[in-house]
Amino acid sequence: MQHETTRRLRRTTAGAVLSTAVLLAPLFGAAPAAAVPGLDRVNSVGPRNSDAKSRTAFCSPGDVVLGGGGRIGGAVPEQVGMDFMLPLADGNGFSVTGREDETGTNETWSVTATALCAPAPAGYEVVSGISAPASVDENWHTVPCPFGKVALGAGGAVIGANNSEILLEDLRIDTGSVTVAGAEDGTGFAGNWQIQATAICADQPAGYERRLNDSGYDSVSSKSVTVTCSPGRQVHGIGAEILGGNGEVRLTAAHAPDTTSVIASAVEDEDGFGGSWKVRAFAICAN
Repeated sequence: MQHETTRRLRRTTAGAVLSTAVLLAPLFGAAPAAAVPGLDRVNSVGPRNSDAKSRTAFCSPGDVVLGGGGRIGGAVPEQVGMDFMLPLADGNGFSVTGREDETGTNETWSVTATALCAPAPAGYEVVSGISAPASVDENWHTVPCPFGKVALGAGGAVIGANNSEILLEDLRIDTGSVTVAGAEDGTGFAGNWQIQATAICADQPAGYERRLNDSGYDSVSSKSVTVTCSPGRQVHGIGAEILGGNGEVRLTAAHAPDTTSVIASAVEDEDGFGGSWKVRAFAICAN
């Protein structure tokens, strides 16, 4: 039943076209905390080869990770998936894992991890949860922030396959929670698998906003979209979402190329996809 509900929700959402960045107000009426000082963006670029690989961007000593992201570089992103995009357990970095699908490729590719770091803001807390094992086409898991706190960053993973046969489709940040969704690829997956979702939470900082932007909703095979913070604000958290891909579109980037914007990119798998879909970028911004 959960699987069927997910499918209906995702198809309905995909039909709505939103082509401009939207500013959404915070959920909570409490006065915001001070601005987060010393925000630092750290990139770590891995080797370019045809091996499964992980890359971690580490924060400077004394800092914690507020948000993070990653991207795949190379000629064959349609056969490579980012199936782990998670903050480290001790909070001092962000790690991204990329793996090829079950058919593999001899082409070379790389993984880049991005960590957004700063001294721990007031109320800093990392909350994680994992779904029950199941063999379903699509699944999702949501973790809420503790009452009175907002989500700054997101992490997620799909767990259970040896290759990239399960796609990490959504790292959706809402003001008080994070939802992570995944889907089996076009050839399916016989075993059970799980979704891990992580929310990086804190007291609401000054200037807090959640912004999003969508690509076009059509059957073009590769799409990218950028969302930008309001003037005077910086990116604290990164998110992305594929709408309408039905397990045949891979997320290839959810990263911050600079301190004020987030890029989300996705591409259809090597067999293509006949339906319409879009990719959405999220940015959590604050002073």
